[in-house]
Amino acid sequence: MIQHMDQARNIKLTQVGAGTPGGAVMRQFWQPVALVEEFDPAVDPRMQDRPLKAVRVLGEDLVLFRDTAGQFALMDRHCAHRGADLAFARFEGDGIRCPFHGWKYASSGQCVETPAEPTGSTLCQRVKQPSYPTTVRSGVVFAWLGKEKNPDSAPPPFPALDCYKASSTHCFAFKGMWQCNWLQAFEVGIDPAHPSFLHRFLHDVDLEDTGSNAAGKQFRSAAAGNVAGERWPMSRVMRELCQPEIKTLETSYGMQLTALRALNPEATEDKITHTRITHAVFPHTFIIPLSETMTITQIHLPIDDTHTYWYSIFTSTGEAINHAAMREQRARHTNFPDYTPKSGKHNQWGFSADEQASRTYLGMGEDDINVHDQWAVESMGAVQDRTSENLGTSDIAIARYRRWLLNAMDQLEARSTSRLAEALAQGTLAVTPQTFDGFR
Repeated sequence: MIQHMDQARNIKLTQVGAGTPGGAVMRQFWQPVALVEEFDPAVDPRMQDRPLKAVRVLGEDLVLFRDTAGQFALMDRHCAHRGADLAFARFEGDGIRCPFHGWKYASSGQCVETPAEPTGSTLCQRVKQPSYPTTVRSGVVFAWLGKEKNPDSAPPPFPALDCYKASSTHCFAFKGMWQCNWLQAFEVGIDPAHPSFLHRFLHDVDLEDTGSNAAGKQFRSAAAGNVAGERWPMSRVMRELCQPEIKTLETSYGMQLTALRALNPEATEDKITHTRITHAVFPHTFIIPLSETMTITQIHLPIDDTHTYWYSIFTSTGEAINHAAMREQRARHTNFPDYTPKSGKHNQWGFSADEQASRTYLGMGEDDINVHDQWAVESMGAVQDRTSENLGTSDIAIARYRRWLLNAMDQLEARSTSRLAEALAQGTLAVTPQTFDGFR
């Protein structure tokens, strides 16, 4: 375990820009760059006639557009001619045109017109705007930015996770921005001890009153099962059993975390242990149970070193998901079109001392626990100073994952990280709720 970290390693773990060790690792994997819904005119009217927007990914400024064939294209934001900003390009259906000198780029990035050049000029044939492969899965646009060292390299196959293979009726995607580095955003999800405190509700609610689609209420409405004929809500499990036994298992895709909580420790026989399993998928995805029939796959896109988009894909193994209800529950806490939360440092994340004294352990709302995690990671600072922290036994997964990430950076020159990306894509990780949350 990494008990104490020096500043050099903290920087190495958190930087993602081009030319950094962390950036090189991230560029071996597919990254989420937008929700498909961001190009829906019903969500953003600007997309009706000009489906193009600026995006920032791994510290790089890019433009993403959807051509008239419905395909997404991603390319560098600054024109290959003289560097003008293509976020203001003219959208022409089959490509975009720089307003500075009229140079046009096809969706592939190939320059196809240089109208100010002499008739017969072949200059455009020799110019290509840097562009990146894209694919759409489960309502999310993904891109691969791995050409940094080898422009001719091909992306790995797409990860074979269940959420990417689910029917559109049984998955739903949303995102949100946090003002912090990606690693501290990711680490909150691989910390099995924090829900007993950060997400603690001081009172339980009637399980029949709240459906599994409720925003952020997996520690309130979800049921843990029956104990001596009594159905326990997850809020009670987390509140009363705050010292889980945490086990980690390194796997081909990352790490499996198991949190064990004895529900009837006084029993001499027929002991019941609540088992909650989280999958940490390298390099920045975790999969957790939301309810008895739904999981969340959450990916943490480094926008740059101090900003992160979390992308959540909800996958149901039961009934079809009510997309309108899921979106409305989350939209009420979100500012568009940038998907920034309405709560933040500017309003103390909605903190209420009265609520903290009487209803929740944190005091930052009962309807959306995303703001709980947001406070935890943003209050650390834009980039957490890990040199001053003191890790305990319950932080075993965080310490081990940091070591895994550092090792991946050190071994990238031997291409081991690329092989990991390919192995992950070819695997068949089962992520049904029964895999995560239950009894033994």
